[in-house]
Amino acid sequence: MISKKDKIAQTALRLFTEQGFKATTTKEIALKSDVAESLIFYYFKDKAELLNHLIHEFSFIGSMGKEMKELSKMDPISALIQLGHLYSDFLYLNKSFLSFIWSPEMIQNKDVNAKVIDLMHSMSQEISMHLTRAVSAPIEKETIELSASMFLSTLLTHFLFGERASDKFPLENDNYIKNVVTLVLKGLNISN
Repeated sequence: MISKKDKIAQTALRLFTEQGFKATTTKEIALKSDVAESLIFYYFKDKAELLNHLIHEFSFIGSMGKEMKELSKMDPISALIQLGHLYSDFLYLNKSFLSFIWSPEMIQNKDVNAKVIDLMHSMSQEISMHLTRAVSAPIEKETIELSASMFLSTLLTHFLFGERASDKFPLENDNYIKNVVTLVLKGLNISN
């Protein structure tokens, strides 16, 4: 059973996505969540704190903490492939969060941008760690970071393309992710 706090968060995300952050009131969130408005303020100081909660909880890094720890126990190539699958699944399951966080209103919000950049940097660091483990020779930090960025952006582009063209070109994620990992690692090995 979903907790009241989670129900509030999910309802807020849906309303923020549909109406925008500024246009959504805590009264509406309470009404649609079927809770008293005071309960929102029990869990969250204000609407901005609720927004911060959403950014963290519905982010890839925020929602995959346990899985990230497990990846460090795997061999690096398997970890990168699994990370690719986790990211791909996250994108698919959190379309509304992505629509909201990349909406013009949120892009113009400096606090949100800072948090999103921090989360993206954390994702890049996680991938960089596994890339570093997978490559046999030392590589410059900038090269690893660029490769991590390419890994993430390639999977994001694949997802976005799939959302637009899935009826014409059904996407096959497993081979795609394995090929991306292989190409990124080959590129890193060639750069040595």
